[in-house]
Amino acid sequence: MDKFYYKNIFLYSSLQFVGNVEEYFVQHSEKLVAFICMPRQQHRDNFIRLYKKGKLVEDRRIILSKNIFLYYSLWYFYHVFFIFKYFTIHEKFAIITYHPYPLFGMSIQKLFRNFDVVYWKGDYFPPVKLALILVEKISKFYERRVKYVIYLTDLVNKKMNGEVLNTNTHRTVMLGIKPKNIQRKFDKDNFCILFVGVIKEAQGLSFLFDFLKVNRDCSVKIIGMGSEDLYKKYQKIIKNYKIENQVYFPNRFFEDKELEEISKSCQVGIALYDTGELSSTYYTDPGKVKTYASLGLPIIMSNVSAVAPYIEKFHCGLLINRDTKEIGAALLEIKNNYDKYLRGLEKFNKHFSYESYYKRSFNFLEKI
Repeated sequence: MDKFYYKNIFLYSSLQFVGNVEEYFVQHSEKLVAFICMPRQQHRDNFIRLYKKGKLVEDRRIILSKNIFLYYSLWYFYHVFFIFKYFTIHEKFAIITYHPYPLFGMSIQKLFRNFDVVYWKGDYFPPVKLALILVEKISKFYERRVKYVIYLTDLVNKKMNGEVLNTNTHRTVMLGIKPKNIQRKFDKDNFCILFVGVIKEAQGLSFLFDFLKVNRDCSVKIIGMGSEDLYKKYQKIIKNYKIENQVYFPNRFFEDKELEEISKSCQVGIALYDTGELSSTYYTDPGKVKTYASLGLPIIMSNVSAVAPYIEKFHCGLLINRDTKEIGAALLEIKNNYDKYLRGLEKFNKHFSYESYYKRSFNFLEKI
């Protein structure tokens, strides 16, 4: 039987496979309004969901826009509309948001609705260009004006505060995991790699294509969506390398159940990030890595981000440089010691088990 620790929650969520946050608050909130807000490429895949004591009462699609100005304008309009529609002036509620933009005009919103903000800062963007400098200034502005700030990693926490804070109002909360019970066949002779996430050049897929070009016994399934220009660029590389039969890349969004089914034919998950402190990945807790773990896949990833030490600690994968020889060596090591890495995954998943991890991490919300 679900226990309802929280009274009223307005949660920003995503259809992407990150953290089981919405599922957790569905199970433990008397009333939950979840605004599923996707990137602009998926402007038609936004939803508003109303849950009462764990039961879905309303689920409506919200159309935004690919135009950057209209996208954020519509997003803000719906944000204000929803907090007025689903909460009365007499109800106290918490807004949990990973994005600062809905907090614009927060003092005016508070004249008409009674809420506290939990700003879940998931990223830190190094100031390498003007747009990122602006994003961080906006983020810092609202950090100083909300009561509760949680950071996705200790690295972000320390970057923002000069030290790692762990108080009732400022603390680190990483992504939780809900392991899936997936049965898969281990095929040493046809090793299939899974890639999940938004498709960007910084994700290192070009290194993976170079590897596949000279390793015809391996294949990859790329589950994610990127810009049309980047998709065409990668399709041209795939064709030139003659690796069409080794690459599954439909460039579309997949539902959770579809991903689980596709993962059954894969044996390892890969994340080839840019490294170095000028990469935003350096500071964050990559959702794709936790997704691989939940699917029961050993992990090969660049030695970067706050989750890397846990990969090493629990022996659930390998940390490598973005190099075709290191990719090959890592795959061979995991092939030859597969059970060892599966045991490491069990320990990793237990540590980040979302039920117990979030119950401890969000105990301050029980007082709102």
